[in-house]
Amino acid sequence: MACNFHGNARDAAAAPEAAAHARIAVSDWLETQARVIGYWRDVLVAAGGNLALIEALDDHARFLAEASHRGEGEFLQTQ
Repeated sequence: MACNFHGNARDAAAAPEAAAHARIAVSDWLETQARVIGYWRDVLVAAGGNLALIEALDDHARFLAEASHRGEGEFLQTQ
């Protein structure tokens, strides 16, 4: 089956809507990931968990925040 990478006029007209939808979906995904990381970080801190793992989660939370800010979306701060 061949793929049509050139599209057509209808596809071009739908592109801005698709891009907006994708931006919202990615922003939602990033926020969900931040919430999950924040939860597990809090569990580890409360349990006196491994500091290296907590630091890795903190680093990942910062990465997610930076990714969200690049997309110019609002972002839930988990820390």
